[in-house]
Amino acid sequence: MSTTAESKSRCCVYIGNLEERVSERAVYDILIQAGRVINLHIPRDKETDRPKGYAFAEYESEEIAEYAVRLFAGLVILFNRTLRFSISGQHKKPSHAAGLVTTSIYPIFLTHAN
Repeated sequence: MSTTAESKSRCCVYIGNLEERVSERAVYDILIQAGRVINLHIPRDKETDRPKGYAFAEYESEEIAEYAVRLFAGLVILFNRTLRFSISGQHKKPSHAAGLVTTSIYPIFLTHAN
């Protein structure tokens, strides 16, 4: 993988455990709270056209992507599902932030997505 491609993949965040009713706009509105989102992609099944349950967001820099993972890990709940966040390619690892102080951060709940 080239240095440019490696750098780009480190700017990309995997978002897992998405309920199929969650809109791209709802995901985007959450993600921009960490920084500028360059691209957001929610893969869809080719046969059914239903969302596959995960997304990829590309941020402006590696630092912002890492910040987003730390910020959102374990805190974003949509349709009673806690979303999983990790740097793309690392989503098989636990995405909880051990030792992260979250006294001023509250979970984000969404019951309806337009």
